[in-house]
Amino acid sequence: MTRIVMSGDKPKLPIMSLEDEGVMAILKKVRISIAWTSLLGLTVVCFSLLLTSETLAKTFYVSDTELKANVRTGSGFVRRIIAMLPSGTRVTLITEEGGWAEIALKDGRRGWILKRYLSDRPAWRVTAQKLATENQSLQQQVINLKHDHQTLLQEKTKLETDLGDKSQKLKGLQKANDNMKTSYNLRWFLGGAGVLLTGWILGFWLGRMRRRRTSDRYRL
Repeated sequence: MTRIVMSGDKPKLPIMSLEDEGVMAILKKVRISIAWTSLLGLTVVCFSLLLTSETLAKTFYVSDTELKANVRTGSGFVRRIIAMLPSGTRVTLITEEGGWAEIALKDGRRGWILKRYLSDRPAWRVTAQKLATENQSLQQQVINLKHDHQTLLQEKTKLETDLGDKSQKLKGLQKANDNMKTSYNLRWFLGGAGVLLTGWILGFWLGRMRRRRTSDRYRL
């Protein structure tokens, strides 16, 4: 309770009792609790809206069609056409209304298209074209590999031919070297034999001359 103390005719400021202070503390805690609860509830709401928007925003593709699909400003054939999408165009689904769907284009514009023109899978025509392109690329790679293989075979044949020629030249050089060694040894042999023969002839002639002189001396 609040008590007012009077002193003469001048009122003084009210003095709070312990009970009043306890009530004020409780009120303060209640206010803080309410503030935190409100903040938590706002966070949950924002998070839920974010999840909802991400869930609704799905990727779709314009289905196979001979003509381009019209994108209008609203859900109705009387609405103005703002774009014409070919088969396989990727779009983002925002919301649905009856047989129409609101989509977002790559350039940021939004429009409405008939739901029957949308598919959650890429159009078969686009997939077939992509596969054809990949097949053509693989075929070109095979051609390049065959060309590289043929080039390697030619280089291998050339290296084998060069190796054969060098082997023949090496054999010729070895044979020539052997012939030179044989001729060199033969010259040394013939030279030594000639020296021996010359020495033998010279010795034989000198011995004969000595014997002749000795014979002539005895005759005298």
